[in-house]
This record gives sequence, C-alpha cells and structure tokens, in this order.
Amino acid sequence: MIALALPEIQVDHTPMVSAEFERVYRECGDAVYRSAFRILPNAADAEDVLQTVFLRFLRRDLSLGEVDNVEAYLRRAAVNAALDVVRSRGAKVSSIEDLKREPSAGAQQELHSRLRDALSRIDPKWAEMFVLRYVEGYGNKEIATLLNMSQTSVAVTLFRARQKLQNEIRLDNGSLAL
Repeated sequence: MIALALPEIQVDHTPMVSAEFERVYRECGDAVYRSAFRILPNAADAEDVLQTVFLRFLRRDLSLGEVDNVEAYLRRAAVNAALDVVRSRGAKVSSIEDLKREPSAGAQQELHSRLRDALSRIDPKWAEMFVLRYVEGYGNKEIATLLNMSQTSVAVTLFRARQKLQNEIRLDNGSLAL
C-alpha cells in the first residue's frame, strides 16, 4: 500500500475575539459610545462609530506596540471617527441636539448646531483637541499626553481653535459668538 502525503492543515485555535478584547469592550464601550454620542446627532450614528472604533482596534497593527491608556486611546478614536462622520455629511447636520445632552433653549441649540457645523470645517487636529477639551473634559496636560505634544502647544492650538470657531460661527450669523 502506498502512503499519500497530505499537506498539513494549519488551524488557528485562537478565538475570533479574545478574552482581553472582550474585557476592553466591557470596560470602555460605554465611554466610547458617549464620546461619539456627544458629537453626533443620534444614537444610531454613535453605535456605528462604536462598532467602527472597536473593529479598527481589533484589526490594529500589533507591531506598533501596546497602547498605554486604552480608554483614552479609544475615546480619542471615537472623537475622530465621529468628526469624520460629521465632515462626510457636509457642513450642515440635520438634527439639532445639545452636545452635552442637557435641555437647552432655542438659542443655545442653535449655537450648538453652529458649533458642530464649524467643527466640521476647521482643521481636524484642532477640532479633535477642542472636543477633547471642551466636550470630553480632558485637561491640557492629558491632551498633551494623548497627542504627544507639549502643554504649551495644546494651549496655543486650543486658543487658535476657539478663534477659528468664533470666526466660522460669525460667518454663518454675525450675532452669535462663542
């Protein structure tokens, strides 16, 4: 009898989603969702960003090294992805909602809508820093650490971002200012 040599079949015994990934999702999923929801006009968009962020995290290039602060990394990714969604839809967002999800008067709602539109038109790095500081509540020191910048650079960039946003909002309607 002749023995046939069959090719060895490689089987990956690693589960599709590791226990570590599941732990990160359980611990950080709500924070990522909230970060996206504060920028986007509805829950469905925030859920899409949540999925996108975690899929990218799962598929990230592990040769780049480990992430020091996973929650901060994922929240930052959520802010970026949410801003990308706003930009992809153009300058106008269809739904007017308060960025902090607090009840607001009509004028405050209009200001928040204009702010959201203005954020989509400024430099993405500036918009990211503005959201991290004034929506997410990070301090300048934390932002500097997240973005690998000096605190002075963060402060200067935030100052310029505020000025640019004020100008963008005034272009829409000269009576509103930040």
